[in-house]
Amino acid sequence: MRLWFHRVASFLGLEEGASGSVQEVLRTAALRSASIGIGTVDGAALPSPFSGHVVDVEADALVISRPLEGPNRRELLQGESLHLSIASDSGFHHGEVTVLGRWSAGEGSARRYGYRVSIPRALIHEERRSLHRIPVAFDLAPRAVLLRPVSLAMVGEGTVVDLSEGGMCISAELQTLVRPDEPLVVKAEFPMCIPPIHTRMFVAHAAPSRKPGATDLGLRFAEPQPELGKAIRALELRRVNRAGAA
Repeated sequence: MRLWFHRVASFLGLEEGASGSVQEVLRTAALRSASIGIGTVDGAALPSPFSGHVVDVEADALVISRPLEGPNRRELLQGESLHLSIASDSGFHHGEVTVLGRWSAGEGSARRYGYRVSIPRALIHEERRSLHRIPVAFDLAPRAVLLRPVSLAMVGEGTVVDLSEGGMCISAELQTLVRPDEPLVVKAEFPMCIPPIHTRMFVAHAAPSRKPGATDLGLRFAEPQPELGKAIRALELRRVNRAGAA
């Protein structure tokens, strides 16, 4: 895998240093809190919300969050070489990194943990999608309610903009501030083709919306959503067939 990766990277002219295209991909991934996959340099690693996400891009390091659960929930060792996969809208970006050390930020219950890894010298793009994401604002327009996990106090409400089996984006009017990685309870009712959602999620990112007074929230599911994934793929296939018949 390593030899193949370096040969392909060299052929594409991406082997010398962190190119501008690599930096652009990483900055976009940090802005979207893109899911990551972590594996050995000889194995694949498909991105998953439970394996962590891209937190930030520093001058000489990439910051990733600590895996939430599953087989990837282990301590990464300084100097360890890893195969890192980063989710994108059209597939995955694969690269090799070295663990530089641990990372943490924030205080108290808002404290976050992760790792600093080296900037990949090259990224190989793979045109494949494990998480089907569908825009829903116009044809489904579901309303979502955001609540505190314990008290169920209202945080805000808004419209689901897009949806995948890994998370969703909501254009919401918030009654209080939210922080990255903060847990929320999300309730959303969809038409018959999509099952209702009433589950715990984590805030991936928050940014001002084009709609005045609203905030675009990226949210990650705290637990896998296999039934939602099936429904999304069925709806996507229905739309493709409808477009082909038009």
